[in-house]
Amino acid sequence: MNLMAPAESMATAVNVIEAGADEIYLGLETPGLVNLNLSGRGRSCNVKDRAELADIVNFAHERGVLVDYTVNAPFMADSMEKMYLDHVIRGVEAGVDALIVGEFGALTLLHEMDMGLPIHASVLLNNFNRGQIEMLAGMGVAKVVLPFKITMDEIRQLSGLGVELEVFGQFGCSNINGTCHLIHNADEAISLGLPCRANYRVSKDGRLHAILDAGTDCSLCSLGQLMDAGVSALKVVGRCMNPEMIRIIVQTYRSGIDMVQDGATPAGIKTWVLEEIPFWMMMCDQHRCKYLKTPINDSYV
Repeated sequence: MNLMAPAESMATAVNVIEAGADEIYLGLETPGLVNLNLSGRGRSCNVKDRAELADIVNFAHERGVLVDYTVNAPFMADSMEKMYLDHVIRGVEAGVDALIVGEFGALTLLHEMDMGLPIHASVLLNNFNRGQIEMLAGMGVAKVVLPFKITMDEIRQLSGLGVELEVFGQFGCSNINGTCHLIHNADEAISLGLPCRANYRVSKDGRLHAILDAGTDCSLCSLGQLMDAGVSALKVVGRCMNPEMIRIIVQTYRSGIDMVQDGATPAGIKTWVLEEIPFWMMMCDQHRCKYLKTPINDSYV
């Protein structure tokens, strides 16, 4: 199971590769767009130019690390087709290893044009069921990114359909990605932090409650089950997050995956991480476990 990590510059790429990532994912700035970007993130979360992208790809390939190129903007229009294709070609020419696509029109377009690279279906496509994954396989998709809001049993049922499966290992959206339209990290003129994780006043007495927060944050205890279920890649969220925090997380999951391969149990991994990184207890205390049975997962409809 490959460990995937985010990057938005040469510095962050070096950071996560040295921390143990097998694969990195990144986007490139889009000329002509003010706030949004064809990479699915705001302008501050992407590699600045093609020269730096090529340098990152060369650095990664020299170390046997794959580079996935995010072209997963969740919107498309006929008038954007040339801009989008030019953007894709910039990554192809830089030598990236795969294209992450987040819109069905774009997916159809790239499949028909055949850029010669594997296509990965972004989490923004809401890949919840067997029918959709079989359809995506028919459209030439090589890997499908599963939603955060999915259970281990469902992952097992979606394995073996002719495409690789990728899941998020650490952090991620509290809501369903492809249908969440809260203001979030797109270089908006205002900053609201993370609206889905925020406290809201929910009663006349002024009581505050994180009423929208259904986020799950950690999959260390499910690493073995994810491997057994056929998951081929575990992704760490974090384009634009604190680089030192991302480094710690990547190092932790690198150790966790290696421990599972050496026969470690979930209990053993949990004991290890709480000794090494005490703040991890916050996630354990709140039962923010991905893909396992917890009060948060029991609330899924």
